Amino acid sequence: MLRIALCDDEDAVCSELESFIMQACKEMHIETEIDIFSSGSNLKKHLIDGSMYNIFFLDIELDDESGITISDCIRNEINDESAQIVYVSGKTEYDRQLFAFRPFSFIEKPFDAAVIRTTLEKYMRIYGDKNDLFHYKYGHDTYWVNLSSVLYFKSNRKLISIVSLSSKEEFYGTMSSLIEQLSTQGFISPHKSYLVNYRFIKAFQADAIIMVNGDEVPIAKGKRDEISKLQLHFENGGH
Repeated sequence: MLRIALCDDEDAVCSELESFIMQACKEMHIETEIDIFSSGSNLKKHLIDGSMYNIFFLDIELDDESGITISDCIRNEINDESAQIVYVSGKTEYDRQLFAFRPFSFIEKPFDAAVIRTTLEKYMRIYGDKNDLFHYKYGHDTYWVNLSSVLYFKSNRKLISIVSLSSKEEFYGTMSSLIEQLSTQGFISPHKSYLVNYRFIKAFQADAIIMVNGDEVPIAKGKRDEISKLQLHFENGGH
């Protein structure tokens, strides 16, 4: 189930966008639930009350809010780093502040059905067909963690740490088996001791990856070309 929130203060715009999304999801055989919000304040209230979405289509300029304030609520008030934000605007130039919230895409008005479908296809290639539950054993007990909250895995010999948005857990295993299991789930290995969730990368540097929580993950010298290619791969929608 793909949960999508649309926010625009023009009913006709919301209706057209909803229609294009529903048609694309039908053609792609994606089960979808769409909630429509005609004001930013109403969307923010639902988010603070606990509503969660996979993708937000946000009008940058609303009567009562802006794309910046809503994005700030998503990333910094409810601390949702895994949801993807698509900005919608009639303009071709965008406020640089928007990029701090790691937008997935920008879509211009009037809408093009092909662009909507391409955006959803890109999302599904990167995040869609994932098994979001990762199971591991510690002692005789079996636990699970939602991969959508995992920033990265770090190994210290056979002890693996799971660093997530709100906790740190450990289990015994090998990094090689993790890479084999998760390399098709949006995780990349910049170093023999790390496996990083691409969706939580804030920035790439020459010798390190900066995560959204400020942690620095080293890039091994022999991995730099590979990581550069993977970066381009994801930025191009998984091609």
